[in-house]
Amino acid sequence: MTNLQKNNGSYPSQREGLDINVGEYFLKLKRRWLPALAVFVFTVGTTAFLSSFLEKTYKSEGKILFKKNSIGSISDIKGSTNEFRSLLDNQTPLSTEKLRVTSEPVLQQTIDQLKLEDEEGKPLKVKALQKKLVVDIVGGTDVIEVQYNDPDPVIASKVVNTLMDVYIKEQVRSNKSATASANSFVTKEIPQIENKLQSLESRLQNFYEKNQVVDLQEEKKTLVADLGNLNRQISTTGAELQGKKAQAQSIQNQLGLNLNQAISANQLANTPQVQSILAQQQATETELSQERQRFNDNHPTVVSLNEKKQALNSQLQQLITQYVGGKVSAGLLQGGNSVKDNQLERFINLKIDELNLETQLSSLYQFQKVYLARSQAIPSLEKQEQSLLREVDSSRSTYNTLLDSKGDLGLLLNKDTGNAEVIEQGQIPQQGSTGRVMLLALGVLMGLFLANLTAILLEMQDRTLKTIPEIKQKFAYQVLGIIPLDTLQEHQSGIIVQREPDSFASEIYRMIQTNLKFLAVKRQPKVILMTSSVPGEGKSTVAANLAAAMSQLGRKVLLIDGDLRKGSQHELWQVSNKAGVKDVVTHKTPLAQVVSQPMQQLDLLTTGIVAPNPLALLDSTEMSELVAKARKEYELIIIDAPPLAVTADVLTLTKLADGIVFVSRPGVVENESAELAQETIANANLSQKVLGMVINGVKPNEFDRYSYHAKYSKSYFSSSPESSSSKTAPA
Repeated sequence: MTNLQKNNGSYPSQREGLDINVGEYFLKLKRRWLPALAVFVFTVGTTAFLSSFLEKTYKSEGKILFKKNSIGSISDIKGSTNEFRSLLDNQTPLSTEKLRVTSEPVLQQTIDQLKLEDEEGKPLKVKALQKKLVVDIVGGTDVIEVQYNDPDPVIASKVVNTLMDVYIKEQVRSNKSATASANSFVTKEIPQIENKLQSLESRLQNFYEKNQVVDLQEEKKTLVADLGNLNRQISTTGAELQGKKAQAQSIQNQLGLNLNQAISANQLANTPQVQSILAQQQATETELSQERQRFNDNHPTVVSLNEKKQALNSQLQQLITQYVGGKVSAGLLQGGNSVKDNQLERFINLKIDELNLETQLSSLYQFQKVYLARSQAIPSLEKQEQSLLREVDSSRSTYNTLLDSKGDLGLLLNKDTGNAEVIEQGQIPQQGSTGRVMLLALGVLMGLFLANLTAILLEMQDRTLKTIPEIKQKFAYQVLGIIPLDTLQEHQSGIIVQREPDSFASEIYRMIQTNLKFLAVKRQPKVILMTSSVPGEGKSTVAANLAAAMSQLGRKVLLIDGDLRKGSQHELWQVSNKAGVKDVVTHKTPLAQVVSQPMQQLDLLTTGIVAPNPLALLDSTEMSELVAKARKEYELIIIDAPPLAVTADVLTLTKLADGIVFVSRPGVVENESAELAQETIANANLSQKVLGMVINGVKPNEFDRYSYHAKYSKSYFSSSPESSSSKTAPA
């Protein structure tokens, strides 16, 4: 379901609730119209009587326009030293000026100039003048309106004009005083601000010199760029160093020599002695190769050459051991070959490059450390610099402002005008007013309010349930029928169903018995108990008419008056009460000898002369046997029981009944009694036995509202030709 559907679905219920609330409100006013009308008339009458004493007064009006204060920005230089500043510096504080217009000095000067007097001829008091004076701000403008009411129109005009004139002069005097005070303040402050500015500038210069600062912003940018370059150089140099180390380590592993040994081996290879031995080895090797082609290895020449070769090798190894201290192949010592170039000298060159790169990397790290230290100090230096600059700028700005204001104040000292101007003088009013119409209107509104308040308070004190919705809300029972009040008044002299069987009232009771017939219960109730919350709700009348309506339908009905303390059925039916329930229960008198038959198919058992303890009779075995025998002889038994909240008799009678019909009457049952009845039913576990509720004695207008078919039914029963024939209702 969409939100629109939900809203549309809830709208009727909301509208119905609104209608009910409004209707209930007007219903309460209707019930309490007499005291509400009395309060309204008294209030309006009192107001009209008091308005006759009102004196005719004349009102004069004047207006003052306010402009921006030309000396405000200058006099405000003192700041918070000795003057309160407006929160809106660029606007005229009209609220403050309004208070100044009505201040005591201004009013007192007005009284003195006009020599105003009171009724006794004494000088008028300031408070008396304030009561007749109205000063308001014209909305959306910079204008203040001054109004004064007085029985004399000339006095009213003079008071307005004199008051505005006194205020203007007072404002000019105040402005000149403020200007002089500001000039004195500026003259005094200029030397102090100048000394403070020089001191701050010296501190700023010392800061720059001490911390070697030229431009921190540019220095910060340069530091960032230099640190980036250093980091890149460190990364590049470190990578190159690692490459050199790896190459040198690889060659060192092949040679089996350290750097010193490699240098010694390289120096040894360049000595004449080693060069001679190497040359002899090469010549011997060449000769040996030639001789082996001619002779075998055992030939004396070959043997001699091998011995020479070994001697040269031994001599070379001795030199290597002596100068190098390790094993070095002869091929590494031979000059001019590729092995030497790629091994010894390459290894030495790599180690040299490695040492150079390490030195360079160390230098880069030193520079990085210095740059980082400077970069870490810059935020603190910036903070100090900004603080000093703010103080210098503030002092310089104040100093310049004071110098400019000094010249302006010299001109303003001779100025005799303020920032207020009278734009409308107070004219002599031609017509006066008593204010009687407004007072009467106020009296009418107050009367309406008090009248409504009276009705509401009276309703709050009345605790009875007055309407059908209130009874429905209090008793959550199915409504079997609604009986209007006019119908109830008609049958005060007797049983209307017996007297007028074809009337609308009789039809209402037949509708009640029809609703009882179609109740959704497993077994139709044969013994029905009629009760209510309090006496006076008409349960006995409803029981009698309901019994009459059922007997007219051909059902054999027994009506028992179970209210042994205050029986009323014999009065309603106008029969004798000499014998009744007591005789059947106590004296074992047959039921047929005691009952009376006011209508065909209807037997009535009255209370009879009741004993001192009726509860003992109702709770006896004989009473149970009486109801049990009646179940066999009658189709329906109706017991008229006492109210729930009065005695315990009704709880005893409920044990004999199959169902309970609850009767409630608006305006009779109270909220507390209804709650007590509900609690009694709940505590006795009788909720399941309650068949429904009959609402009795409903006012005609409310009955027509909740029984929409009522007007058609009344019209039908009043205009039907058959109604005059007094026919019996069909079974």
